[in-house]
Amino acid sequence: MRTGRRARVGQRAQAAIEMALVLPVMIVIVCGFVGMMLELRAENEFQTAVDLAAQAALVPPLGDQAASQADSAYAFSHTLNPSGSESGYMTVTTPINCAGPYLQGEIDLNARGIPAPVTCTAQADLDFSKTPVGIFWLWSIQLSATADAYPPQYRQCQTTSGSKSPFQC
Repeated sequence: MRTGRRARVGQRAQAAIEMALVLPVMIVIVCGFVGMMLELRAENEFQTAVDLAAQAALVPPLGDQAASQADSAYAFSHTLNPSGSESGYMTVTTPINCAGPYLQGEIDLNARGIPAPVTCTAQADLDFSKTPVGIFWLWSIQLSATADAYPPQYRQCQTTSGSKSPFQC
C-alpha cells in the first residue's frame, strides 16, 4: 500500500513543478496576445480617423482651405474615441495634415479624367506602460496613417472655354 501512496504524492509534486514552470510562460504569451489585440484595435481606429478626416476635407466648398482643415481636424479628433478608451496609451505625435489641389481651389484631372486626391497623414505613439500589459510589453509602437479622398463627381464639371477658371461647379 505504501508504494501507491508514494506514487500519488510524487505525481502531485511533479504536477506542481510543471505548473510552476509553465504558468509564467503562459502568462507572458497571454499578455502578448492582449497587447497585440490592443495594438491592432488602436491601429484600426487611428486609420479610420485619418480616412474620415480625408473625406471631411472635401465637404467645404472648393478652395476653402481653412474650413477643410477645420473639418478634417474635427473629424480626426472626434473619431479617436472621445470616450477615451485609448487615451491612456495613444498619443498623437503629428496632428492630421491634409494637402491637395482641391484645397487650393483646383480640380486637377489626369489623362483618364481622375482628379488628384486630397491626401491626409498623421502619426501617433502607443505606450503600453500605463496599462497592465506594460509589465511585459516594454516598448512603444509608432503608428503612421495616410488616406486619400477624391472630390465627388458633381465638383468635377468643366466650364466653357471662355471662362477664367477651367473648372467651376
